[in-house]
Amino acid sequence: FFFPHIYLLGKYMMRFFILLLASTVLLVSKCSGFSFRTSSSCTHRRMLPMLHHRSSTTQQDEAVQELMKKHDPILQFASRLLDAETARDASALYAWCRRLDEITDDPSSDIATIQQRLSDWERRFNLICRNEPVDDMDRALAMYIERNDDLELSPFTDMISGMQADSVQNRTISNMAELDEYAYQVAGTVGLMLLPLLDANVEESRDAAVALGKAIQLINILRDASPDVALGRVYLPQDMLRAEGVSTEDVLQLKSSPEYRNVVAAVADRAEALLKEAEMGKSTLPGMGPLFVQVIVELYREYLIKLEHIGYDNLNLSGERVKIKTNQKLMASLKAVIKVLTRK
Repeated sequence: FFFPHIYLLGKYMMRFFILLLASTVLLVSKCSGFSFRTSSSCTHRRMLPMLHHRSSTTQQDEAVQELMKKHDPILQFASRLLDAETARDASALYAWCRRLDEITDDPSSDIATIQQRLSDWERRFNLICRNEPVDDMDRALAMYIERNDDLELSPFTDMISGMQADSVQNRTISNMAELDEYAYQVAGTVGLMLLPLLDANVEESRDAAVALGKAIQLINILRDASPDVALGRVYLPQDMLRAEGVSTEDVLQLKSSPEYRNVVAAVADRAEALLKEAEMGKSTLPGMGPLFVQVIVELYREYLIKLEHIGYDNLNLSGERVKIKTNQKLMASLKAVIKVLTRK
């Protein structure tokens, strides 16, 4: 009698987590950066003037929902499980990140065009900070910023900087320090953006949020090695590859040698360390926050387990990313629930 209800509860819990997780991982495609940006007028938090566009809230919501319907219909459905304000704010972040991602990964644009569009996007964000949004989706983000005094604005410009650094031919990463910076700019930043949605104390939760985002990014790099090679991108640190006698050309030719797999394993170890850091810091989050973090940690840990199982061979001729099965995702979520309930 209870099984169908338990099954449905499980489905809806997963969809709830998918929506929140999406804001963290959606933009974690392969975008990078090497330095924090401090020149933008939006890099320091300041109070925005009260917006005078309350009457257009419906248009804002419709514009964002249309974007989600086009690209991520499951997330659109899942957003209905959140209260109206949380769903609106999560959707505003989603829309801003999604559109930025589309600029960077537009296959029809050359590098110069992408770089120009990213510069335009940065100027556009400055307009949002000055309460001069260009369209309804920008206005939705402006309202999110207005509603959350603790929201830092530097993560938004840091993310744009990462995208700008990534818009080059034959993208490579020099060393682990640059990889860490890269992971912050395109994923740790989103962790910081999400904190107000979780009603978290930003100062207390900052380190865990950044660690979780960086871990997700590193794992996505390891999952997406083959698709990235097809785009001429090698995200494993060059100094670590050279130390193992592996060239960039070897990777681009999908040569998965034991030496190459040693580097993959080393990056996987770094990702696991970041997952543990996020796991240890989850108690700084209120309410469902610890469960939210633990679910993400367990889901992404499953990818590390899969990588270890296949001997860290993440290059394949089919160009597919490393995947885990649905039952593994469900078991990982169940494991997270048990850990939180038993306070492990």
